[in-house]
Amino acid sequence: MDQSIDPTDLSAAAAPERLGSYLAGLPMPPMGHGHGPTKSVRTAEFLGHRIVVTTTYHVTVDGKPLEVGLDVDDSGMLSCHALPAYQFVSAVDAVRVLIKNYPDAFPGGP
Repeated sequence: MDQSIDPTDLSAAAAPERLGSYLAGLPMPPMGHGHGPTKSVRTAEFLGHRIVVTTTYHVTVDGKPLEVGLDVDDSGMLSCHALPAYQFVSAVDAVRVLIKNYPDAFPGGP
């Protein structure tokens, strides 16, 4: 049985309005594993030296800890486990998008 997707159907499903509507209807993913601040480790070799950069994120919103997976890649771009299709240049921007996309998880806003 052929399980391939017709290109027209695929294109329609990937249209920003349709895909965005689908994603907005999904339940909010868990915001972490409850193991404390998120740590991201990057390594590189350069001119015979081993470089290790460890970045730790302790995020709070309205004074409450936010357990959210944040990772930085070797180019410095930040990604968030709860927003896998996004890349950010700052952790603050990632948290802003979380608040905007998941307002029920952040009560007390406007």
